[in-house]
Amino acid sequence: MVRTSSARGDEFELPGGPDAVLLLHGLTGSTFEVLPVAERLHAAGMRCLAPRMAGHAGGPAALGEVSYTEWIAQARRDLERLAGARRTFLVGCSMGALVACALAHDHPARADGLVLLAPALELQLQGRLGALLGRLGPLRRVVIPKAAGSDVRDPEMRAANPAFPGVPLGAVAELAKLARHVDAQLPGIAAPALVIAGGHDHTVTLGGARRVARRIGSGPAALRVLPESWHLVGIDVERERCAEEAARFLEALPIPGGRRRHPGTAPRRPRAAGGTKAKARAGRRRRG
Repeated sequence: MVRTSSARGDEFELPGGPDAVLLLHGLTGSTFEVLPVAERLHAAGMRCLAPRMAGHAGGPAALGEVSYTEWIAQARRDLERLAGARRTFLVGCSMGALVACALAHDHPARADGLVLLAPALELQLQGRLGALLGRLGPLRRVVIPKAAGSDVRDPEMRAANPAFPGVPLGAVAELAKLARHVDAQLPGIAAPALVIAGGHDHTVTLGGARRVARRIGSGPAALRVLPESWHLVGIDVERERCAEEAARFLEALPIPGGRRRHPGTAPRRPRAAGGTKAKARAGRRRRG
């Protein structure tokens, strides 16, 4: 059922707890982009919610009329649906990574950790040009076709991804506004973060990912570069490593009221009363 929903790009939810994860997809994308990561986190016992981002229920033309503040506002409402979790984590892809940063800045008590997949802080040249054109009123509604499909190296995943076939220039302009907004917020983000980027990303620059990792207030954040992947690292050829890196990072974060514990390690057993030191003293008394 979940795979059917994500194959259509619909919202999906995987039950679990006590920890919860909000997973946010990218511009013109869908929840399909975050499904492998969600499945890995669900296997670790976490509740996972992957909603449609604002403006993505219709087609490209409708998306062109949506502002970046609406992306943040809708994600904030979705974050509220996870209220009551012991820990709440945010995972975002591309535009969704920027929105996750905005939520972590504005609601620090609701963000216990961030995993940022190919954050769209700095677009490649063609994206920057599109953002400039999208600022011109007559061109905001122009939709540029994705002639080669999604920026994914894996041909099967590219074909299966139910993303929009084109991107409206107005939406690219809003994405650039969001990037500037988040860039200013980065030093004020307290949540620990992991940044994962593709080594051959044709949509955003690796320099932008490095900037996020360097400037984030909780940082410098760890940066993992997947050398064979393109932009959508969550579904590309190294998706299993991507999901594993995300799970390992989040599982190792502190639990409220408890100690930090690395995944796969057994909790330390409490020392019994009359332990080693007491036995040593008893031995000395016997020898005396």
